[in-house]
Amino acid sequence: MLTWAILINYSMLVGTMIFFVGVVSPSAISTLQGDNLASFLRAIFPKMFLMGLLIGIIGSGLIYFIEQPLLLLSSGLINLSFLINLLIITPKINSIRDQESLDENIREKRFKIYHGFSILLFLSNFVLSSFIILNQVSLKISIF
Repeated sequence: MLTWAILINYSMLVGTMIFFVGVVSPSAISTLQGDNLASFLRAIFPKMFLMGLLIGIIGSGLIYFIEQPLLLLSSGLINLSFLINLLIITPKINSIRDQESLDENIREKRFKIYHGFSILLFLSNFVLSSFIILNQVSLKISIF
């Protein structure tokens, strides 16, 4: 039963991540401009990182009971990554964008660094979540 709960939990997480990357972000970028786009992105991404963190915490709780240290470590890294994106990187990106007194080239360079790190963490979460899913699927297949 826990295997199914873990599968569903991390499938929801991967699905949410794909939806944001494949639908929400491209739709916002193609539809909104300037301040409207910036306001929307500032509102939506912290919520997405928080949702990922909450799903991850639930997943960690489920994994704890199946006593698989590697999966628990993976889950913990997912949670830490969402937390870093939520509490450190996103506010820093917003702060960089707000520093109008700073040279535009410097702002753009700093933005790219933090944004790139955010993307790297996001991709890591995708890979780790997929690893957890594949682990649980292989366990389910071996049971049948």
